[in-house]
Amino acid sequence: MSALPLRIYNTASKRVEPFSVLTPGVARGYVCGITPYDSVHVGHGRVYVFFDILRRYLEHLGLEVKLVINFTDVDDKIINRAREEFGADAVSRWREVPERYIREYFDVMERLYVKPAYAYPRVTEYVGDMLEWIRALVDRGYAYVAPDGSVYFEVGKVPRYGEFSGQRIEELVAGARVEPEPGKRNPLDFALWKSWSPGEPWWNSPWCPGRPGWHLECVVMSTKHLGVPFDFHGGGADLIFPHHENEIAIARAMHGVDYFARYWIHVGYLTVGGEKMSKSLGNIITLKEVLSKYDGEALRLAYAMSHYRKPMEFSYDLLDRAVELLGTMYTAYDELSQAVADAGERDVAPLAEEASSYRRKFEEALADDMSTNEAARALYDMARFIISKVLYSVDKISRETALGILRDYAEMADVLGLLNKREVPRELAEAVRAIVEARSRLRSERQYALADMLRDRARALGVEMHDMGPRTFYTIDRKLKYGS
Repeated sequence: MSALPLRIYNTASKRVEPFSVLTPGVARGYVCGITPYDSVHVGHGRVYVFFDILRRYLEHLGLEVKLVINFTDVDDKIINRAREEFGADAVSRWREVPERYIREYFDVMERLYVKPAYAYPRVTEYVGDMLEWIRALVDRGYAYVAPDGSVYFEVGKVPRYGEFSGQRIEELVAGARVEPEPGKRNPLDFALWKSWSPGEPWWNSPWCPGRPGWHLECVVMSTKHLGVPFDFHGGGADLIFPHHENEIAIARAMHGVDYFARYWIHVGYLTVGGEKMSKSLGNIITLKEVLSKYDGEALRLAYAMSHYRKPMEFSYDLLDRAVELLGTMYTAYDELSQAVADAGERDVAPLAEEASSYRRKFEEALADDMSTNEAARALYDMARFIISKVLYSVDKISRETALGILRDYAEMADVLGLLNKREVPRELAEAVRAIVEARSRLRSERQYALADMLRDRARALGVEMHDMGPRTFYTIDRKLKYGS
């Protein structure tokens, strides 16, 4: 196993552990995807952005990352939505529902700068594999067939059921935290195969027409793509029980492994007005709605400003703050890029060492249980350092040092998935440079009123100029908030 400079909280062990990978140079992970029956919301976004940052950090450490994210493209919720929309035609048109919301998922993930996954398996593509697992589990005595042809997994046959999620089986039964279904031997037993009901999609099986159960689906698809065991499995904290507990139980019965993924990583709840988002409270905020008002970078930074395991309170004020911070970050990048040309022959001011301290803080934060909040602070502090010190003293450092600071700063931003709009169209950059040069000539000719007027006109067009002694640097507004 290959050890990495990363310690991360493992839900299975209930502690922060050194992270290592089974195959040198490769990290294999699976994140539970959406059930595409409705628009993706900001709670979903937090999960997928976090795992995108984890993936970027692992790549930054030199790993190839095989990250698999599934789609549960047949489910009660999808069937119910199809009935609402299509009525009697639902049985022939139900696939239109998941297709629509899968397309929306890809659209909003692209706008959130989330990198494409290694694979996006869909439940409907792997029913045959799921049938093989069910047959094996029945043959081994871990599953049984109910009178209606449904197949249930018998949790009492698996050692330490409930240990992963910290649940006591007796309390679960007493609390009836399960759906009542006829034919179960135990209230906690869960469906591996659901018998067909009129008006529903179905597949043939040795037991009855029907479809797979949710908990079986992810364990089959993840191990199909990543093997047994693989490195990490994740999702939102709401999946710890029953979904991930049940996945683990199935894999124990099927493969005899304690945990089929070595690290179990869960992202905390997102709240609105102090309440967890829910349709009953009417406080669902979709990503589509947020991204109609803000660039995805603002939302990425807002997510990163909270530690992934802690609850996060979503608000538009938080996004406004993120826009403000990103503006400073872009200013630092734009103006240091311009200042490199003014760098000296050798280092006179001791700025290189101070610059490296921000990168060190950034790396230490991510190595410490992916503390993106501290990493984002280090990136912002480096931006302030660039603006307040480096630009004023750029002639006192070498060009190599200036470029090194710029490279470190850009690499830090890339790990968080920020400053994606660094490059501006060449025509725009040339036009802005011409305006800056014209204003510099006016200033050199002491025509300050005209120079100020030109600066104000440029600001109205989204170009901000900053005078630092004889030099003028500029930054271009990236329009991170729309309609502002």
